[in-house]
Amino acid sequence: MIGEAHPRLGGDRFVSGSGRFVEDVRVPGMLHAVVLRSPHAHARLVSIDAKAARDLPGVHAVLTGADVPPAAVIPNRVPAPKGTERYLQPAIAREVVRYVGEPVALVVADDPYIARDALDRIDVVYEPLPACASTADALAPGAPRLFQSTDTNNVATITMRVGDADAALAGAALVLRERFAYPRQTAAALETRGLVAVPPDPRGGELHLIGSTKCIHINRTILAPIFGIPLGALRLTEVDVGGGFGVRGELYPEDILVPLAAMKLGRPVRWIESRRENLMSANHAREVAYEIEVGFDGEGRIAGMRAVIHADIGAYVRTAALVPAEFGAALLPGPYRVPNYACDLWSVVTNKTPAGTLRSPGRPECNFVRERLVDRAAARLGLDPAEIRRRNLIRPDEMPYDCGTRSFGGSTVYDSGDFPALFEELLRRLDYKRTRAEQAALNARAGGLRRGIGFAIYVEKTGLGPFETTQVEARPDGTLIVDTGASSMGPGLETVLAQILGEALGLPTGKFTVRHADTAMVESGVGTYGSRGTITAGNAAHLAAAKLIAEARQRAAARWGVPEAEVKYARGVVEAGGRRVTLTELAAERRLAAGASFEVPKITYAGGAAAVVADVDPETGAIKLVRVVVGADVGRAVNPALVDGQLVGGVAFGIGNTLLESLVYGADGQLQSGTFMDYALPMAPDVPLVDGFYQEVRATTNPLGLRGLGEVGNPGLGGAIANAVCDALPSGNLGITALPLTPARVFLAGRPAHAP
Repeated sequence: MIGEAHPRLGGDRFVSGSGRFVEDVRVPGMLHAVVLRSPHAHARLVSIDAKAARDLPGVHAVLTGADVPPAAVIPNRVPAPKGTERYLQPAIAREVVRYVGEPVALVVADDPYIARDALDRIDVVYEPLPACASTADALAPGAPRLFQSTDTNNVATITMRVGDADAALAGAALVLRERFAYPRQTAAALETRGLVAVPPDPRGGELHLIGSTKCIHINRTILAPIFGIPLGALRLTEVDVGGGFGVRGELYPEDILVPLAAMKLGRPVRWIESRRENLMSANHAREVAYEIEVGFDGEGRIAGMRAVIHADIGAYVRTAALVPAEFGAALLPGPYRVPNYACDLWSVVTNKTPAGTLRSPGRPECNFVRERLVDRAAARLGLDPAEIRRRNLIRPDEMPYDCGTRSFGGSTVYDSGDFPALFEELLRRLDYKRTRAEQAALNARAGGLRRGIGFAIYVEKTGLGPFETTQVEARPDGTLIVDTGASSMGPGLETVLAQILGEALGLPTGKFTVRHADTAMVESGVGTYGSRGTITAGNAAHLAAAKLIAEARQRAAARWGVPEAEVKYARGVVEAGGRRVTLTELAAERRLAAGASFEVPKITYAGGAAAVVADVDPETGAIKLVRVVVGADVGRAVNPALVDGQLVGGVAFGIGNTLLESLVYGADGQLQSGTFMDYALPMAPDVPLVDGFYQEVRATTNPLGLRGLGEVGNPGLGGAIANAVCDALPSGNLGITALPLTPARVFLAGRPAHAP
C-alpha cells in the first residue's frame, strides 16, 4: 500500500460538488454576524454608540468591548519569551485600535444584509494617534509606543551564536554585505474564513463550533476558559476546507466573538468573511528585512555568516507571530556547512494587521537571502553556481548534522538525508550542460529575450511535535472508521492514512473511512501544521493498527481457549488450529477498536531543491518562466501521486510569492493592496511545466521513516527565480535584493549602473 499512487479518497465529493464547507452549514434558527472594523491604523476609542444599530428591525445583538469578558485575549500557541504577553490581542478593541481592520463591534441579525446595514448605524468616535507603518518607524527615536505598558516596540530580541562569526569574517577571502527585503503576504486561500456557533440546549449540552480547522484541540483548550465552560462542554468540528496554508485555523477574534454572541442569544450564529476582510484581517506574513554578511574562503567555501533580522509582526503577537522569523533565523545556514554564525532577530510591532504563519513560515525569506548570496559569491570567485553549492553541501556521512542553532527550545539537528544526491538529480533532470548551451546560444543573439538559470537548495522542518493521535474501529459491515486529531486541509491526509493502515492490516485502502477531525470523536490531538500530518498521524495509525491486531488475537485466543502466541493475523483474519474469524465478525460481537498516540521524539528535516529556467525581456522587465524542476526528500513516498500534486502546488504558491504578491501599506498604516485588483495571484499561464521528483532517504525520527511534504515545494522558488533573472541580466547586474520581481524592479535591475 505504501508507495502506491492510489486514487484520492473522497475526491469524487469535490468533483461532484458535494463538499461541505462552512458556507454549506445550515442550522435551524441560524442568525448571521458581521464585524465592524477600525478604519484607523492607530487611534484612541473615545466612545461607541450602538443604540441605532440595535434598534434596526432584524438586529438581535451588537457586541462591543463592554459585552466581551476581559479574559477574551488571544494567547500564544507556542512558547514565547518573557514579556510577550504584554503585546497580545484582545478579542475586541478596548480603548485603542492598533490596525486597520481590528474588530470594534459584532452585529448579529436575521441575515447578513441587515447586519451590514446596522454597521452604518454604529457611531464610533476615534481620536487618531500617530501610526508606525514600518519597523523603521517603530524603532525610530521617539517613536510612539503601540502599548503604553511597554518601553519598546521590539517585542523580543532572539540571538543565535555558533563559533566565532566575527573572526571568520575578518579572515575571509571574500566578504559579501547586503540588505534584503521580503514583502508582506498572505494565504489568499480559495475559501475565506468562517464559523458556525451552535449554543447548548437550555436543558444541557455542549457549545458546538463548526468550521474550525488546523488545531481544533488546541483551540478548544484556549476557548473553554474564555467562555467559562468545562472543556467537555465545548465541541469543535472540522468541515471541508478550501485551502489552509497556515492562515486558516489559527485563533482569531471572530472565533471568540461569534460563540459569545451565540451563547448570549441562545441561537446559532454564522459568520463568513468577505474577501476584502480576508486580505485585511486574516494573518499576514513574511515581511522581514535582513542585514547580512557572508564570508567565503578562496575556494568558495562558507567561512562565516552574520545577520540582523527585523521582522514586522504587525500590531499584536497573535498565536504564533514569533514563529516564522525564528524558524528562518535557525535555518538561514540551510543545507550548507556554516561553521561560524551569528544572528540577532528583532520582532517588532507596527500598526499593521498581525502576522502569523504562512506555508513554510520563515523559510522562503531565509532561502531567498542565502541563495542570492551564494550566486553572488560564485560570480565574484569565477565559479559555476552549481559548483559552489557542491563545495558547501553537507554530506550524508556527516549526518546527523547539528547546525548549532535553536528555535523554540529545539536544536537544529538534521537527522539524515543526502543533499548532494538530491542536487545531482536536480541537475540531471535539468540536463544542466545542455541547458547552459541553449542559454548561451539564445543570449548570443542581439536584442530580444535573455535566458537565465537559477538554483536554490534548502531545508524544511517537518513533523513538528509534540504528539498526534489516531484511532481505528472495525465495523460489522466490513468497513473501518478512522479518526485522528490531525486536520485534513486539502493535501490528501485521508488517503495516506488509509494506505498506511491498509498496509499494516493487509486490507484494501477502500475499506477505510477517514473522518474529519472532531473533538467529540478524538479526545486528544494537536492538529495539522508544519508538515506534520502524515508523519505524526501516520505513525499513530501504524501503532493503532498493531494494537487492533493484538486485540483481535487476544479475543480469538480467549474464544478458542488457545495461547495467544498460537493465533496468527493476516489480511483481516485471525486463525489458529484451522479455526478462523474475521475482524468484521469480531466487531459484530462487540466493539473492536484501538487508538494510539505517537510522541514526537524529535522533528525531522527534509531537503529540497529547485531549478528555474527563465526568459527575461530587458526592455520591459517581463519574466517568462520556461521550466521549473523541483525535488524533495520525503523519507518514504506513501502516495507518489499526492507527492507530485504537492510539489506542483507548492511551485505555483512560490511563483505567486516571488513574482506577484505584496501587501503594501501607506505611511498612514492604510492597506493599499486590499483587493485582487492590487494583490495579484498567479494564473494558470504563469505556471510552466513542472518536473517534480522525490528522494527517499528514510528519516530516523519515526518508525515509518517519513518526512513531511506540505511545505517543501514552495520555499525555494524565490531564490531560484531571482537567481535565474539575475543570470539572464547583462553581466555584473546582480542587484536584486527584494521581492516581488515585478517588471519595474527587473527593468531597473537590468539597467547599466550609469543609466539615468
